[in-house]
Amino acid sequence: MLCDCGIALREDCGIALRELVSIVVGESRLHHMFIFIVFFLAVTLNCVGAQEDSPSVSKTGQTVANVDETKAWYTRRVAECESHDIVLSSAEGSIPLKFERASLLNWSNPIRNTPSGAVFIWTVEGRPQVIASTYPIKDGIEQELTSLSEKPLVLNQGKTDEHRFPKGIEWREMPNVEAPSKQRNLRLVQMRRMAERFRVFGNGENKFEARLLTQPIFRSSAVAMNETAVFAFVQGTDPEAVLLIETNGTEGWRYAFARMTMVPILANLDNERVWSLAWFGSSLLNDQPFHKIQYPGSK
Repeated sequence: MLCDCGIALREDCGIALRELVSIVVGESRLHHMFIFIVFFLAVTLNCVGAQEDSPSVSKTGQTVANVDETKAWYTRRVAECESHDIVLSSAEGSIPLKFERASLLNWSNPIRNTPSGAVFIWTVEGRPQVIASTYPIKDGIEQELTSLSEKPLVLNQGKTDEHRFPKGIEWREMPNVEAPSKQRNLRLVQMRRMAERFRVFGNGENKFEARLLTQPIFRSSAVAMNETAVFAFVQGTDPEAVLLIETNGTEGWRYAFARMTMVPILANLDNERVWSLAWFGSSLLNDQPFHKIQYPGSK
């Protein structure tokens, strides 16, 4: 009895609701509304079923298999970088560079059909000395290494392979800036504002403006003698040039550029040309601050 009353009540409510909606939206629109609801439920149930049949998916949208493959790819790139023996030449003798294992930037460049790449760095006492971008090519893997050092460097690969990097950067005083703040977080704000005053352009056959990544890809530790930040100017997210900004004592700042591409590249500060490099020549030549290494067959 109680059950029958409940059913009758639901039917009465349904009829009343239908009549009310019909009055408000019209019988024709009500018909279309019911069709839409049925279609929506059908699509939703189909999607749920498809998800149950699909492989495990990570929060980034990659399947577990793809995540594992990506990790393996980066592990191989780290091993290739760790095989380099790079030393800095100084009055005190040869100082080995420290390889920082974590990738500074994982990038891609759809314009050049490069699906993935990674950027690594070597330091001395927390200050950047060499930066490398590594990525897949048709027959393997290619590395582009750039000196960020004020002094000569020597790269050894085994017993016979050797490359001598000359001085890689030229420091310039940063004009029209306030003295470095005493607070580390405010110094980061200052460095970001300085970086925004620069514009970088690829000046080859296909001209383009490289985009500044607003956060530095590297920043020296709080205990470093001079605080250095490395900013990247990118195509896609592929670095074309890096800008170093560093405290110059307690009163000022200085900056320097380094290339991460073979194409002609230039930079303006406040619309004034401050840096320009032509096409890079043979990567096999010694005594170049930019150097390429290939790993045929590597994946």
